[in-house]
Amino acid sequence: LVWYSKKLSNLQTQHLEEYLEIGKKCENFAQDVLEQCDNTKEVKLLLEYSPDDFADEHNENTNWHLALNEGHKKFVAHHYFQSFIWGKITGKNFQWDNYPLFKRILFFPLSILLFCFVPVVVLLDSIFRKSDILFVSPQMLSKSSIKSGQSPSFDVSEVEKSDMNQTMQVSEEESRIFSFFRERIHRPIFRMFVYHFLEMVFLVALGLSMYDPKDQSSKVEFWYYDYMTYIFVVSYFLEDLVDIFGRYRNFFSSFWNIYSLLNHTLFMLGGCLEFYGFKQIKGDNRAIVSGNHVVNVGATFVSIAASMSFFSTVRFLLLHRKLGPVVVCIIRVLKDTAIIFVLFFIIYVSFAIGTFSMFKPFTLSHNNITGDGFKMKADDLANVKGLFSAMFWRLFDPGENDLASIIKIELINGTDIKEDGEVSMQFSHFVGLAFWAVYQAILVILLVNIFIAMMNTTYMNVSQCADLEWKYSKSYYQVQFLTPRAVLPPPFRLIYYYAKLMYRTKSNEALKADRETKIREYIILLHKLVTTKKKSDEENSIQDDFSDLRQDIQNIVSEKQKAMHVEIHELKEMIVGLKNEMRLLNSVASE
Repeated sequence: LVWYSKKLSNLQTQHLEEYLEIGKKCENFAQDVLEQCDNTKEVKLLLEYSPDDFADEHNENTNWHLALNEGHKKFVAHHYFQSFIWGKITGKNFQWDNYPLFKRILFFPLSILLFCFVPVVVLLDSIFRKSDILFVSPQMLSKSSIKSGQSPSFDVSEVEKSDMNQTMQVSEEESRIFSFFRERIHRPIFRMFVYHFLEMVFLVALGLSMYDPKDQSSKVEFWYYDYMTYIFVVSYFLEDLVDIFGRYRNFFSSFWNIYSLLNHTLFMLGGCLEFYGFKQIKGDNRAIVSGNHVVNVGATFVSIAASMSFFSTVRFLLLHRKLGPVVVCIIRVLKDTAIIFVLFFIIYVSFAIGTFSMFKPFTLSHNNITGDGFKMKADDLANVKGLFSAMFWRLFDPGENDLASIIKIELINGTDIKEDGEVSMQFSHFVGLAFWAVYQAILVILLVNIFIAMMNTTYMNVSQCADLEWKYSKSYYQVQFLTPRAVLPPPFRLIYYYAKLMYRTKSNEALKADRETKIREYIILLHKLVTTKKKSDEENSIQDDFSDLRQDIQNIVSEKQKAMHVEIHELKEMIVGLKNEMRLLNSVASE
């Protein structure tokens, strides 16, 4: 309903506020329903429900996926949702928070060492077994063994009593080696360690490729770090394309997805141009060819992409409680920058056209002086190249009124030119100078201050709800490690696609839960939560009514007391007046 109301607000802008208000109320209602859950089992049932016909554990159309993809930040930031996501990240029966700091640090090299064997294990499982080690968790495998009538190596009653016995035991067909790797593979926190380690490897290889310590200008050579960089870049680019077609609806809703696509596209485009350009020149010395040469154009694209790759590491800081909100603020400010840039471009082009048309005659007459006339002190604004350069850099260095100043010149003896240092204030000359001043005023005073105000507003908005923004951004980042393909990040992703193909080929039927049972349990739970929410609202409403009634009574009593105090005060004044009159009468009678 929230998504539908947002869509209607875009289609029917005349009712924008009303539809957004409806969406906000629906989101608050969903958060209140989540608040009514009594235990983690109810939270899991509520969040993992999907309207799809299958109930696969890797289904990406569940309620919690919907909340993340549609930007329901309050719902995602709820402590029940955060606990649910963190439970998925750490995996079943792995209490990460209970380990001391030393052991947590030790898990990082251990996960890297374990990953060295994962591609081999996945290939062996795909070729000689069911190819399900990536797609079926130990819990799902145990449930499948029970439902299919196999005799598991543990008592079924223990499954109902403890999930830990269910995950540590496997069916008779599962060997200890594959059981060991299956258990570790389905702990997403290990995937995070591996992913960030491979990112560091890529950045080191990229840095060496950019620095190129073995570079020789006499010939073109490729070293091991160059090949590593190429493999990583191609893998990342292909993954972006797969994500576009696989998640076309949600791909462009994330800043980092767009950033990654632009980054890797520049890498691919620049690498192809650079490779083609090196074939046309002898050696590796790009300084001897034009800056417009293909090899220099490609190298420029690669350099920009390299800078973007190193900057993208700031996303890792989203996992940190203090630095995460800072990263969110930076991204928001970058969006404000894009808006201001659009306005700047419009102002820039508009004034550039007008300025050039006013000062163009002085360029045409510069080399054809036949008599007295006028010239510009500096001809930057009278030619296209100087015009765009001068107008752009005024954003950072305002002033330079001489660029738009026109002075009078005299031709002496037909050859010598005498310049009058006084600036001409004739109409067209003065308007050109004023036009230049107005441009700088709009640019420096108006646009820059609006940009500063927008940044301040963005910072205030983020700081006021820093915890909410951070939790949402962190959860959105962590969710990518919950999918099976995250087990084999680039450049090992090709093994995942092979395993997925073999899994679909070998498995006769997908592992499914009892769909009807899940729907029935979900409806019962939802009815219970909504009923509880309704009763809570009614109780709060009754309490509010009593509070209002109590307040009304207090107000009435207070008003009556004030009126009585006024009347008593008036009576006292009357009594005092009567006493004075009686004293006066007594004194007159005595006389």
